[in-house]
Amino acid sequence: MTSREVTLDTAAFLDSSASQSLTAVPREDQKKILEHFLACAYEELGVAPHKLDGEGMHAILGHLLPGRFARRDPLAAHVPEVLRAWLRHLEETKVVSSAYEMRSGLEHTLGEFQTAVETGEAVHHHHERAQPFVHGAPKTGRNDPCPCGSGQKFTQCHLR
Repeated sequence: MTSREVTLDTAAFLDSSASQSLTAVPREDQKKILEHFLACAYEELGVAPHKLDGEGMHAILGHLLPGRFARRDPLAAHVPEVLRAWLRHLEETKVVSSAYEMRSGLEHTLGEFQTAVETGEAVHHHHERAQPFVHGAPKTGRNDPCPCGSGQKFTQCHLR
């Protein structure tokens, strides 16, 4: 079911002080939540979790992870605290260059995750796409005067 990296990272987290500080979340629940999260990162996004950024966290939490939970799954209530603890563990054990972005992406997407698990439907929102650049100036025809001001036809002046 899980890849080697998922198993190793999960075991490292469960042995950490960050995991042990989660007294309200059973160890087995921590394991399931983190395995789902790490599998999304490694297997679906193809990114090592410590290299995620805010967009990667959004992709996992908002789009991939809800599909691994049943509708109204009580386990989903523990996701925020487990992932916050996992981020603390990650920052203690690895160099995470985008830790702030990951934390920010986590906090901004938790509501979307909870809604998706509660309703059983993915939350669809529009991601802003960059509009293609459209040049506003009219094209110069081959028989038009050259825009450089030479007085010659464009063909004879700058077309070549």
